[in-house]
Amino acid sequence: MRVWIDQDLCTGDGLCVDHCPDVFVQLEDGIAYVAEAGQVLNDPGGSQSLAAVVPRHHHSVIQAAEVCPGECIFIEIDTPEVIAPGPDDDLHEVHAVSGDDSAAA
Repeated sequence: MRVWIDQDLCTGDGLCVDHCPDVFVQLEDGIAYVAEAGQVLNDPGGSQSLAAVVPRHHHSVIQAAEVCPGECIFIEIDTPEVIAPGPDDDLHEVHAVSGDDSAAA
């Protein structure tokens, strides 16, 4: 999961910081920014403002986005990599699991 904030929409309420202070920070301009590994990513609208979120903070980040009055928190969900079967893979092959070594597959 990755998250970023559209600072043009931020109302400065700080609810995101209340929900997840390890990911969201509010700077002296009153606007919220994201942080990654303790470093504030303050490149508004730039690619350097996309923070990776560690799994333990996923729920808090989602909650922060849901309560944000400015609706300025955007979450990108990483999709798992799908590995396509190779030409030598038999998709119909079934293996029997048994405690008896004489069982045929």
